[in-house]
Amino acid sequence: MYKKAVERASEKLENGTPVKAFAVVVSRKDEVRVVEIEQLKKMPADVALEVLKRSLRALVAKKGSVGAVCMVYSSKNPNKDAKAEYVLVAQMEHIFGPTLAQLTPYTMKSGDAKFGEPVVASMEPTIFKIEKKGGEGGE
Repeated sequence: MYKKAVERASEKLENGTPVKAFAVVVSRKDEVRVVEIEQLKKMPADVALEVLKRSLRALVAKKGSVGAVCMVYSSKNPNKDAKAEYVLVAQMEHIFGPTLAQLTPYTMKSGDAKFGEPVVASMEPTIFKIEKKGGEGGE
């Protein structure tokens, strides 16, 4: 899943195409597929990412056959002191809990992507987020 996601993102960057939000999902039967929503290409990056997340949540809830998701998107580097202009994010979630993101800084120069060292961070799930009914304390 991760390998396919990174290959897809690399192809886009090598072609000079911006990396709009897309995902690679793996079914519980180990079937891998890319999820790209054509309309996202016309949306601002933050809106496209939110629409992708909601679409993946609906897919997970409706189909129930998705076991893992890797969302990929690029963003302006939030670290103003960094040399890299952008960050390529591969956000991975598994139905049984492990959730992490790999952030790879990069800069586009003369149509080529120059990558920095990736950083891995754990995070809270956003796709396989299970809401507790009734909440804590009988609310």
